[in-house]
Amino acid sequence: MSVAAVRPSRVGGYLATAGAELATITGAELLVDGTLPVRGALVDSRRLAEQPGALFLALPGAQTDGRLHLSAAINAGAHALIIQSGGEGEAVSQEIRTAQERARERGVSVLKTPDGPRALAQLAAHWRARFDIEVTGVTGSVGKTTTKEAIRVALGGADAHVAATPGNANNEIGLPLALLNMPDGTERFVAEMGMYVGGEIRSLCTLARPRIGVVTAIDAVHAERAGDLDAIEAAKGELVEELPADGFALLAADDPRVLRLRARTAAHVILVGNSEASDIRILSAELDQVSARTAVVLSIAGEKIAIDLPLFGVHFARAAAFAIGVAQVCGVDLKGSAERLSTFELPGGRTSVQTVGGVRIIDDSYNAAPSSMAAALATLGTSRGARFAALGAMGELGSYSAEAHLAIGRAAAESGLTALLVFGSEADGIAEGARSAGMSVDQIVRLSADEGGIAAGAGLIADRARTGDTVLIKASRAVALERLAAALRERLSGGVA
Repeated sequence: MSVAAVRPSRVGGYLATAGAELATITGAELLVDGTLPVRGALVDSRRLAEQPGALFLALPGAQTDGRLHLSAAINAGAHALIIQSGGEGEAVSQEIRTAQERARERGVSVLKTPDGPRALAQLAAHWRARFDIEVTGVTGSVGKTTTKEAIRVALGGADAHVAATPGNANNEIGLPLALLNMPDGTERFVAEMGMYVGGEIRSLCTLARPRIGVVTAIDAVHAERAGDLDAIEAAKGELVEELPADGFALLAADDPRVLRLRARTAAHVILVGNSEASDIRILSAELDQVSARTAVVLSIAGEKIAIDLPLFGVHFARAAAFAIGVAQVCGVDLKGSAERLSTFELPGGRTSVQTVGGVRIIDDSYNAAPSSMAAALATLGTSRGARFAALGAMGELGSYSAEAHLAIGRAAAESGLTALLVFGSEADGIAEGARSAGMSVDQIVRLSADEGGIAAGAGLIADRARTGDTVLIKASRAVALERLAAALRERLSGGVA
């Protein structure tokens, strides 16, 4: 059963043909009524050279003030400027005056508003409403970006007129920009949706208007800001609540909190996971230690679908299963989708597997949460040879932090490690958990997360690891353990870190 019986319309045309039209859409004050047509939007003036004709939204920021780059934006090809007002110093005020003069000369529209993000959202909602495209919303505490990219690939990617939010652009700025910058011809769009507090995903749904929703997991990620797990569950559930009755909610069958969301949607529910109750069931996920690939077999509508994922980790099977599920809903050939997933590449910064000097390095330093950390350790536990885990803190867990780090330490102890390296005092709970679970203190090394600690950790692993051994590197982004991965690669390749 597919979402739409007919082929959806394709994105194309201009967002606005003049400044007055932009003012009507946003309610912003029109300072200069330009005559140049506008298509797309950016908040980084440096990217306008790649996208001339776009609107430049000038926002004040902690690191840089976009309002100081108005003239540069015009010179780079912007056809309209929307300036957020408030807190202008003399330098910003002068730049606004200069930009208005230049805009009048070149036919560029200039508008001013007290709330730039709200104006951006209004533009994105107006643009999205013009097209009958199929939108899939993806949320969850972990796995959002990987699942979003897997869905995009399974649906056919650019060749099939499928677009998606770039990277992890999943917030009140990133998603509207992604909608406004959809390529001409887009028919399907995959929207990653993140949140810190309740109400944010509902707002993103108002913009994107998804008819398919995917919820990957509910964990204590961002609990420091989002609240407890009940609050996170309520917020993630906004996606399925916003789906229409003829839509589809794909839910992780093995996550009790995600499973509960089926009572909160009027859409058709499709369960995805290892559970026997799953509509799309993961029958097996086997790691190939030589090629660092994962062979996945799914059962869907009585048919078995085999996928040779070029990723190392049994937890990636769920992303593949969600992708195949969305493909089924959209009426896309499933065997073709499976073939495309065999060439799937993770977005930049996500898990990479590389063998250097005979040692496999699993660099998963981009981010970490309790569930993803446990999954990474489970993958490491299947590896042959000696196993080393270099772990750092999981950030923003709030009141769950202490117990979560202890639990990961216990899981590390149970995974048969040769050595556990713990970086930074914020991750001391991992070391304590491992020791309490019976891991010898001789196997646990506590290091600082500064450059000295990174160098010491890389040296220790390089000295002890041998051909056929595996190293897992994982922590939240703030720990920046990619430094360890780089230093270890240098040491193992014969260089000097």
